[in-house]
Amino acid sequence: MKKVSFTFALMAALLILGACTNTSEDDEAAEDNQTTEESSPAATSDSSDASGAGDEESSVSFKTIDDFYVGDSQDTQSLIHSFIPYESDNTPVVMVPGLGLGANIYESTPDSRNGWAYDFAQAGYPVYTVDTSDLASAGLSESEASSPMSKWDSQSIWQRWGLGSAPDEPYPKGQFPADSFEQFYAGIPMQVSAGGGSGSTDSSGNARGGQGQGQSSSDAGTQRGQGQAFSGTESGGKAGGGTSRGSQQEVDNMISLLEDKGPAILMVHSMGGEIGYEVARQRPELVKGIIAIEPVGSPTDEQEVQDTFAEIPYLGVYGDYLESRNQVGRLEAVQTTVDMIKENGGTGEVIQLTEEGINGNSHLMMIDKNNHEISSQIIDWLDTVETES
Repeated sequence: MKKVSFTFALMAALLILGACTNTSEDDEAAEDNQTTEESSPAATSDSSDASGAGDEESSVSFKTIDDFYVGDSQDTQSLIHSFIPYESDNTPVVMVPGLGLGANIYESTPDSRNGWAYDFAQAGYPVYTVDTSDLASAGLSESEASSPMSKWDSQSIWQRWGLGSAPDEPYPKGQFPADSFEQFYAGIPMQVSAGGGSGSTDSSGNARGGQGQGQSSSDAGTQRGQGQAFSGTESGGKAGGGTSRGSQQEVDNMISLLEDKGPAILMVHSMGGEIGYEVARQRPELVKGIIAIEPVGSPTDEQEVQDTFAEIPYLGVYGDYLESRNQVGRLEAVQTTVDMIKENGGTGEVIQLTEEGINGNSHLMMIDKNNHEISSQIIDWLDTVETES
């Protein structure tokens, strides 16, 4: 009987000792977890890592992610994608793509990294990306579904956009994610060609807005809708045959968006510049700034700049390989615009990435491998403009 009592007593003692040991280990683990949780925001808050390595760890809380349409009808509508962060008082940023390109160039990259829409939202800016009304991705009416459509040619865009020296030959130090070219090309939307015309570069020049002011003649092929890069038709748009990429319908759609969501910063890429500039001309009170990514049509008329654009903060951004892809004239026009704005007391700047030691960037810098490094510079400029305003 005494032997049994001793055994029970020993077992009880061992159980108590084990419980104390486990409690101590659990407490240490809890302390480790608490330390990790408290230190993680500081370690993962930087979304501007040039390598994109921070994408998986950085985060942003969205109040709204939504799609909606602006426009008079299904034939003329633009599709808007919204990325609205919580607790943001910053001015919205509307991102307009270049000719024949969709909103997806701002939303993610072909090699599965976050796009500029994410970066700007994480920095506290409501973001709206745009599928313009001439794209099938903006939605098709029954009649448009049977209309001729076109798409950028997969071969010529390599040199035209600075992806490489020739098809499937990326620049050795280029930033374009060439290994994911098939994913990129699959994401280029079809463009509706209302009226069924088969316009050449020359015949489509006026149809797409023509040569931008202040551009050199060597750059004219690029300004005229970049038509040579298209296979099939290039004239027309959903609003009717022969309409400009910066057509009044597209401008009206952007004005409707700004009236609904408040005055905004317009980010315009390539031929999308024509839309942004025309919105500013017609409704300057709705435009709180212009970020022009290698744009067409930067205003160079001195009186127009003085009357309209001097009051609008303006940033131009340019990548690499400008001479080989006929971008020199556009850069000169943007620099002229900025100089005139500053002479009239406004805010203007040009970021030429190669002068900042950032090399190898294409016309599609928003999806290049160092896209976060570039968005960080743009956001820094935008933060300054927000503070000053």
